[in-house]
Amino acid sequence: MKISLKITHLKQKISSLSDYNQSSRVHSLRSFGSNCFVKRDDELGFGISGSKLRKYVSLIPHLKQKKIQEAVVIGSSYSNNVLGLSQLLIEQSIKPTLFLLGDGTSEKIGNYLLTSLFVPESSIHWVPREEWPQVESLAEKYAKPRGAFVIPEGALMPEAFPGAITLPLDILRNEENLGLSFSHIFTEAGSGLTAIATILTLAYLEKQTCVHVFLLADDKDIFISKLQNFKRHFERLTSQDLEWEEVGKRFQLHIPITAKSFGSVNKTIMQQVAEIARAEGFLTDPIYSAKLFLEARRIIKEQGLNGNNLIVHSGGGLTLMGFQDQLVGF
Repeated sequence: MKISLKITHLKQKISSLSDYNQSSRVHSLRSFGSNCFVKRDDELGFGISGSKLRKYVSLIPHLKQKKIQEAVVIGSSYSNNVLGLSQLLIEQSIKPTLFLLGDGTSEKIGNYLLTSLFVPESSIHWVPREEWPQVESLAEKYAKPRGAFVIPEGALMPEAFPGAITLPLDILRNEENLGLSFSHIFTEAGSGLTAIATILTLAYLEKQTCVHVFLLADDKDIFISKLQNFKRHFERLTSQDLEWEEVGKRFQLHIPITAKSFGSVNKTIMQQVAEIARAEGFLTDPIYSAKLFLEARRIIKEQGLNGNNLIVHSGGGLTLMGFQDQLVGF
């Protein structure tokens, strides 16, 4: 099957999506070299962080179809996903109930401050760290008698997967509009869903592009397990089997060399936030996107990558509200 027919087929399979914005622009990066570009998924939304919106493109219609009146959202108090999803649930008259990591003493700064504007304390359940491995079971126990719908951390779920596929499809649109092809795509992985969707879509289309995934939460084994799981979902969606060997050719996994643990930030990362702002004219957040740009620059140089390189900016600028003290002085 020709790539154009495959693209049409895939679009038909995910056609029942919401009308949320699914298109973002691509432009060159001045400080990275002539063959480096950025995809501005950070421009997809303000209060809703960039490409997180893509997951909701299919998740929200699913909740509406099921006539869900209450949704349980799992995550940290400073989560981009918790903040963004809470907004859209309220918009659709679905009550957000939050199961958050912690004991209720989190400082009201950054994303948590904004989330507290949408969700009252009475709708927040705090789960201590020692009980966090059982958080989904606790959420299900709460949700079942109420008929509520549980959304796992990072919205890592089949219902959000078709929305994540809009990212690689939109990159193909960018390529056509710009008259070029990207040899390498750089993205970070929290839950990993959009990275997984990009890898699988490129394998399905037999496109010779390498996806460089920077693991900011999981280790490599966990990411591979998730990829294999969603490969089965993708195969059911497209009614076509994907050879694992072909999937494996489409990605490389990387671990950051600084601030490796999830949520950790240091002076190097904050310096990167300032440098990107001054050189490129956009904001990055220190948890995800600043690390991505820092590491992408390193990989491009170390591997001597040829062809066009695309860095996916997934947003998260509002997170900077929680790091004002660290930014002073740059």
